[in-house]
Amino acid sequence: MATPLFTVVTATYRSARFVREAIDSVLASSYTDFEYLIADDCSPDDTWDIIQTYSDDRIVAWRNEQNLGEYRNRNLALQKARGRFLIFVDGDDVLYRHTLRNLAEYISFFPDVDMIWGVPSSQFSFAILPYCFRGTELLELIYGSSIPLATIGFAETVFSVQKLRDVGGFSEQYGIGDTYIKKKMAIDSNTLLVPLGMVFWRHSANQASSVLRHSRRGFEESFLIDMEVLAAVNWLGRPELRGQLIGSFLRRLFNISVRRG
Repeated sequence: MATPLFTVVTATYRSARFVREAIDSVLASSYTDFEYLIADDCSPDDTWDIIQTYSDDRIVAWRNEQNLGEYRNRNLALQKARGRFLIFVDGDDVLYRHTLRNLAEYISFFPDVDMIWGVPSSQFSFAILPYCFRGTELLELIYGSSIPLATIGFAETVFSVQKLRDVGGFSEQYGIGDTYIKKKMAIDSNTLLVPLGMVFWRHSANQASSVLRHSRRGFEESFLIDMEVLAAVNWLGRPELRGQLIGSFLRRLFNISVRRG
């Protein structure tokens, strides 16, 4: 079978309310060179019943026999992926109609890219997007500025399937594994930054990811991830980065302390 340019993955759990919108948006894409994996993580609601109503040759769908958890489920999809690039459109997301077409055009101009990140272009006064950062250039930007880059999650991230496999896939150690994999891969990847707007994603203060990011556990994980990444490139001793990290650490500590009273 021919290798498609994209593997689109919809990872679902209790997504019955929105999963039909997610699937319809992917199938309506103006760009058609993709396979579509739908991985239901043993949802207790009607999610799987809704998924089974679709019959499109591009769809490969399965329901895990038991709940694996978010990152094990994503890793299972990664194992099955045949495309060159992987994008997640989760069960409560909506893929914009021309996103894959636009991404294919980016890839044609930057054929050696390993990741594509959607970022807030209004905060870039020094680069016109799209712009490709190579190797540790992106780490310099992540740790040397206040621009929120690696904290924007899967809905605005495209991965090279082979590169993601080479680094071992998604870590099941961290609850904020999306931040971890982006920073880990930024160590030695060619990363193309483009304006935000690949996927419409729903978010609320009650979502697990939002709760985690603003909890003590999320705070601790962010610190541990930064230490691991900076140690991997021998940057822990750099005084200018130390100041940035201390400032970020204290701001997060203050915010969490206020929330917890």
